[in-house]
Amino acid sequence: APPAPAQPPRRNESLLARGEKIYAQQCAWCHGDQGKGEPGAFPPLAGNRAVNLANPVNLVQVVRRGGYPPATEGNPRPYGMPPFGHVLSDEDIAAVLSYVRSSWGNTGAEVTLREVMQR
Repeated sequence: APPAPAQPPRRNESLLARGEKIYAQQCAWCHGDQGKGEPGAFPPLAGNRAVNLANPVNLVQVVRRGGYPPATEGNPRPYGMPPFGHVLSDEDIAAVLSYVRSSWGNTGAEVTLREVMQR
């Protein structure tokens, strides 16, 4: 018999609602309401490989500490993501990343508070 299709992970709806609210307040300005970003300025979150990785450590770090591409001769002052660790609690980070990882076709698992606290 063929293997049963994988069931999508169960989602904590209250966590995702909290994450959606945080996303709208803090992230949508740059990454857009649909996570498409802005070419050349802000990376898309929809379908982004880093968003869907099994281990969310890089996502936690970039939200907490920000991230900036290297300066080059052609782009001496690259635009990056500011840190949000002073604005968002660990619970907020878990919620917004869980929302991003389950929106716009992304398939990442929810990010737990424990995962955020360990990073």
